Amino acid sequence: MSDLQTAIEQAKEALSGNNAKKALKILKPFKKSLKSENSSNVILLETFADAYLENGQVDKAYPLLSQSCELDPNGTVGGASKFFTLGQITGGQDGINILAKGIENISTIAGDTLTQEQTSKIVSGLLSMIEIWMTDLCMEPNAEEQCEELIGKVMEISENKSPEGWLTLGSIRISQQRYSEACEAFGQSWNLFEAKKQAIGQDNIEHDDVALNGEYVELLQPLLGLAKMCIEVGLYDIALKVVGAVKEIDEDNLEAYYLEGFTFYLISKVEVFKKTNPSANLSPETMNELNQHIQELPLDLNDTSISENISEARIALSFAENIGKLCDPNDEISQEIVQGTNALLSELGGSIEAKELQKLRKGEKLEGEEDLNVALSDISDEED
Repeated sequence: MSDLQTAIEQAKEALSGNNAKKALKILKPFKKSLKSENSSNVILLETFADAYLENGQVDKAYPLLSQSCELDPNGTVGGASKFFTLGQITGGQDGINILAKGIENISTIAGDTLTQEQTSKIVSGLLSMIEIWMTDLCMEPNAEEQCEELIGKVMEISENKSPEGWLTLGSIRISQQRYSEACEAFGQSWNLFEAKKQAIGQDNIEHDDVALNGEYVELLQPLLGLAKMCIEVGLYDIALKVVGAVKEIDEDNLEAYYLEGFTFYLISKVEVFKKTNPSANLSPETMNELNQHIQELPLDLNDTSISENISEARIALSFAENIGKLCDPNDEISQEIVQGTNALLSELGGSIEAKELQKLRKGEKLEGEEDLNVALSDISDEED
């Protein structure tokens, strides 16, 4: 095996372990060769592009992806994944066309029978097309029609077994204000995600495969997306289960703790609304309207009927606050979550001190609390 082949294999291994910086360091000796003797090396171009993407350098990945797609238009050398990545980055009608080319390539290579991996890639491509129609092309007159057609293909190809497919269907139904159907879709999505997570976890225990660890981590973003959608339609119980699953995969996930705290915060608000509006019918449709004004409802922190939910919210948000302190101050997404966390904690009476979180971790009660059912795994160790 040549030095180049060895470097590519080592870089791919580093990427599978979510270590983009290590991958780029391994590939660095061959960077200049991309403009000379390796300018037509599709595999090297793709590996560099993947490393740049994982490192958040989309601007550097884009030209390499474009070049590799031009060199390998049928995906026979490096596969079709690059078309899906490039299509997502490009967006708009051009992005749709690139994604369609990727799907066409997989179908041609597969012939009459699709493998599970090929099916998953096609489903992913179709879902990316839907995302573009719901964002970049949402004002086009045929946007809704295209979304319906594409989600129908997703369900057909996946035999209604794609958790991401059901999540996207729910999102489409929300855009159509068909909230009850959205709730059903999100419930199906969670059931399938839960089964998928358990299957990956079991395989990981049996084989300790690095690739399986990657599959596990890949669940994070769609699960977080599902949690947010469930919160939007008032499926708080499911949202908390989804967030719990995220924390099992990544125990220090800032957004998961924020969403957990936000969910308990909203549950408290809904309880207040029910007390002041006992005849109100809180259906999926009315929940959407309530969400527009729910944060305007005042909370009485001395109200014993919501004290447990308030405590759970403060615990989760305090943990989020601690994690946020370790985040890159230049990371706009994490800093936005931190700001949201601080705003909620301000309304809920402030954060819980680190020493009190330590007590909870040891199974002790917070001062002034009669009974708190807190999972010990939810509380992190604090540095001395």
